[in-house]
Amino acid sequence: MSTPERPTYQQRTAYHVTLLGMVALISSTALVIADLQTREQIEAQRERQLGERIAQVTPVRTAADAPLERTVSVRHDGREHTAWQYLEDGEVAAVALESQAQGYGGTIRVIVGIDRDGEVLAARVTEHQETPGLGDDIEAERSDWIDAFEGRSLGNTAEDDWAVEKDGGEFDQFTGATITPRAVVAAVHTALLAFNAHQGRLLDPRAGQRTAEDATEEADDG
Repeated sequence: MSTPERPTYQQRTAYHVTLLGMVALISSTALVIADLQTREQIEAQRERQLGERIAQVTPVRTAADAPLERTVSVRHDGREHTAWQYLEDGEVAAVALESQAQGYGGTIRVIVGIDRDGEVLAARVTEHQETPGLGDDIEAERSDWIDAFEGRSLGNTAEDDWAVEKDGGEFDQFTGATITPRAVVAAVHTALLAFNAHQGRLLDPRAGQRTAEDATEEADDG
């Protein structure tokens, strides 16, 4: 029994090239669609987590009420900081200010709630790669260590006291992990210094309505 011959067009090189191209195009399109959907989900998750953190360090009642759209950027000590303004009766009553410092395992990011008088309402770690079971006591979910910043300000805590006890400061360190709490203390202190340096703009309710590009340009000019 003879094997049926394939149609002539299937024997042409151009046919196979076109077929492979179509398969590649379909595969690429599927990957792009999946990537876009994943990005949207990741971004939505990040916004939810950010809203939760802002609610934990400001008088915002729920994460859904977090003022994610009221951002102000300031440049302090060579680094840009983002702040979210919390308004009461048209005035900025507090800001949630991002800061960071180098920990043992990498960058530790902190968000600090600061009232208009420059006093810490609360602080929360938003990102870190510290050693589990050793350096992760900086997380509010694991210990109350980070609550020690509440009520602190540049006015009631001397410059030299913004350090762990091992360095002559007022903040506890962890047994076997000094670098981690030292970094968080530095990040919170930096947030207060940035607030103090840019207090006028951070407490200006109009600043939170400007575009990110305008805010960055003004921060560079300041």
